[in-house]
Amino acid sequence: MVRIAILTDTPQPGERHETPYGPSAPIGQTGWNGADVLICAPSDDDPRATVRALKDQGAAHLWLCESVGALSPLLEPGDWLIPDDYIDGTRGQHYTYFSEKAGGFVQQVPPFDPAGREALLAGGAAVSPRPFRRGVYVCISPTRLETPAEALFWARAGGHAAGRFLSPYLTLARELDLAVAALVVVTRRGGEPGAARPFADYTPALAAALAAFGG
Repeated sequence: MVRIAILTDTPQPGERHETPYGPSAPIGQTGWNGADVLICAPSDDDPRATVRALKDQGAAHLWLCESVGALSPLLEPGDWLIPDDYIDGTRGQHYTYFSEKAGGFVQQVPPFDPAGREALLAGGAAVSPRPFRRGVYVCISPTRLETPAEALFWARAGGHAAGRFLSPYLTLARELDLAVAALVVVTRRGGEPGAARPFADYTPALAAALAAFGG
């Protein structure tokens, strides 16, 4: 079975791996429905190191599981969303492995892996009577939540949910040929404070998604 890596927004235990970009974030390993799954969360590492380590450990897919703020009035706390597009509002990060090389680009259409999205839609349906099949994820900053003014700005720009960790992991993963998809849960209104849900809250949805993916 294809090895899947999970990136989530709460600290995870695991082993750090040395890479040309320094040590990775701690990466753990578990099994669901016969699938060998890697689990990690952003830390003080260089994102290039973590994505490279996941690739070196055999990951072919990267799934983001994150708590987000609602920018759309259609979304309420407790809703699950499998986004089909994204806006990158971050600045000053390591977005590429090829910053010192000229030319070339990584295709971003479709923005998310269709097979991964279908599996995560099955996972969302296992935990919610109405998972949202489409929506625009806005990545704000890995170091903070969005302000009320930013929430209003990005909502007017077409965003539906605000998160922190999709970028630069998505673009880095795409450069290493990892297929990326996301499953997010709304925990607050955009521009309001809130806390991330524990990773255990995602396990029923991920178990169903892995079963659908492997089936």
